[in-house]
Amino acid sequence: MKSILFYWSKGAEMRVRILFEINKSNNSNKPCYLNLLSKKIGLTHAAVKKHLDLLVEENYIKEINPKGKPVYLELSKKGLEVLNEFNKK
Repeated sequence: MKSILFYWSKGAEMRVRILFEINKSNNSNKPCYLNLLSKKIGLTHAAVKKHLDLLVEENYIKEINPKGKPVYLELSKKGLEVLNEFNKK
């Protein structure tokens, strides 16, 4: 599924960008959440949410506080592996 999500499907580039933005926030010890990602990336809240829902479902992103407002996000081990692949290119 990884190759489809990040290489060949519509939205693949945006999903990679979302992973990079979450990682950048995590590395800076800053919170990362849906509205912040929407502003940084320049997509609507609904568009970013669709990508996030898929990435969470496939375990590339973890919700740190699932019941919180806002829900904070961080990369999972799988998400970090994807970024490492892109960093090697």
